[in-house]
Amino acid sequence: MERMEGNSLSIGLAKGVAVVLGYELQRTITLSRENASDSISRSKVSDECDRMDDALEKSKQDLDDLKSIATDRTSISSAIDLVSAHASMAGEIASLVKDRISHDLVGVEGALDSVICQTVGRLTKIDNDYLRERETDVRDIGQRIKRHLMGMTAPHLDALPKDAIIVTQELAPSDAIALADSGIVGIVTQVGGNLGHTAIIARSMGIPAVSGIVNATQRITSGMTLLIDGEAGIVIANPDEQELSEFDSRLAEANRDLDALQSNLSAPSSFATCQTLDGMEITLYGNVGLSSDLDQVLAHGLAGVGLFRTEFLYLQSEHRPDTESQRRIYAQMSDRLGDRPLVIRTFDLGGDKLPPFLSKDENVDASSLSLRGLRFSLAEKDLLRSQLNAIVQVAQQAGVSILFPMVIGGHDFAQAIEMVDDVVEASNAFRRPQIGAMIETPAALFCLDEILELANFIAIGTNDLTQYLLAADRELSAESDQVTAMHPAVLRAINQIAAAAKRWDRPICVCGEEAGDPEFAELLIGLGIRELSVSASRSESLRKAIAQIDSTKACDLVQRAQDCRSSKEVRDLLRSAKQAETFEDLDSQSIDAIKACS
Repeated sequence: MERMEGNSLSIGLAKGVAVVLGYELQRTITLSRENASDSISRSKVSDECDRMDDALEKSKQDLDDLKSIATDRTSISSAIDLVSAHASMAGEIASLVKDRISHDLVGVEGALDSVICQTVGRLTKIDNDYLRERETDVRDIGQRIKRHLMGMTAPHLDALPKDAIIVTQELAPSDAIALADSGIVGIVTQVGGNLGHTAIIARSMGIPAVSGIVNATQRITSGMTLLIDGEAGIVIANPDEQELSEFDSRLAEANRDLDALQSNLSAPSSFATCQTLDGMEITLYGNVGLSSDLDQVLAHGLAGVGLFRTEFLYLQSEHRPDTESQRRIYAQMSDRLGDRPLVIRTFDLGGDKLPPFLSKDENVDASSLSLRGLRFSLAEKDLLRSQLNAIVQVAQQAGVSILFPMVIGGHDFAQAIEMVDDVVEASNAFRRPQIGAMIETPAALFCLDEILELANFIAIGTNDLTQYLLAADRELSAESDQVTAMHPAVLRAINQIAAAAKRWDRPICVCGEEAGDPEFAELLIGLGIRELSVSASRSESLRKAIAQIDSTKACDLVQRAQDCRSSKEVRDLLRSAKQAETFEDLDSQSIDAIKACS
């Protein structure tokens, strides 16, 4: 038995047989004709460009076939956008290759290698996780074109054994789509990021996936029994009988939970909310960053989309998205949600999150690029107005709301609202969408009344609120275990926000990854929060945890948590509460003892 730890790409449990794909998938990226880098005469330029055009047409036909697969599979229908993007990128790459052939007088294979290497090199140096992940797409396209240049057929990924788990160095996004109908139950890769299209497709299909397994294709051989814990990022090869028995029990429980959920999907009122032990209703919404994430929101029976992070639509675009393209995306999501709400947060760009079309736009004021959230949006009014136009159009037919990120105070929020009103008036819209503010900056804490006076609702962004309140990068901090939303300062801030929302009778929802943490959710319930927006993949474990929470006792617990002095003390308090038969056992002496030991 060998236990391997990596990174979670798509959560879930899987048990199956390993199918190692190494050479089959990677071979064409390194192969080229012997004369690929040889110079050519000027008279041969036209012939080499014709070869490029021919390979491009065949590549586009491949992509059309993939689009048919995506169209037939509802769970990956969002991959249609990816295939279309690949077709567009292939055209741009072909144009660059032909320019290189004409300018450098080299063969088409050499020109293609050069263009792909330079493009990948530029992407890997970008200080943006999402854009760095696009280098996988570029290499995927380059591999496809080169395959046709060399007259090679695509690797065959059919006829896989039952319950196959694919193991490879890296799974190209197009191969992930091609595997949609193959019946695979899991994916293990050596490389690949959480924001890559392969990860996105795996999550859409509900297939557990783990990356970052060092030398996976050498340590695992085809035919091995594999166990995957997608959430923990763990892969076990050749498990012993005890490990198999324990895993089978976990898998059976997970399947029972899924069956119970699916049986409730025909009765929306029974699954849109969940209840605490004492009957308090808690509404769970889903966070989405791409339209593909909506598949899991629907599959898990969530009450709607509480946070649609639209900046990803911009970060993956080489050109400014026009109003119509945005409207189509929002309309498709709204149609699929039906009567369930869709809260669209306007783009949160700026700082280290700059889309390609802005970073190379000479007309953009450089001073605005350091801004974030709503302040950046107000500095880029044309971009914001286009997005608001798209949202307002869709909001005429459904319960679509607008949420502005990183609101500082009443002044910037009023400017944003005025822009919405202008768009509504100019478009002759009969319905003004509900407008909300994200409370995630220290400044907003001191301007709550002026914000709430203008807002129809508010949302708390725990990720940024925690980082800015504690003045630390959650990813880079040496004390990352202390930089959490469980810090007493963050709990007091949320308490202040919740109290203000209650005064103004405004709905409030907590978003952010930590809202899906059952322990933190208990504290939120104690603070009076009744709406949570979380990753769909964490919703089932959260439902089960909430069903065991007594809201009255949670209120008592969170009061004690606010008296703590660190995140560690809060966690110790929670552990003590779980061990105690009643919260009454946690008297002041217990709290003092916890503090003394910290």
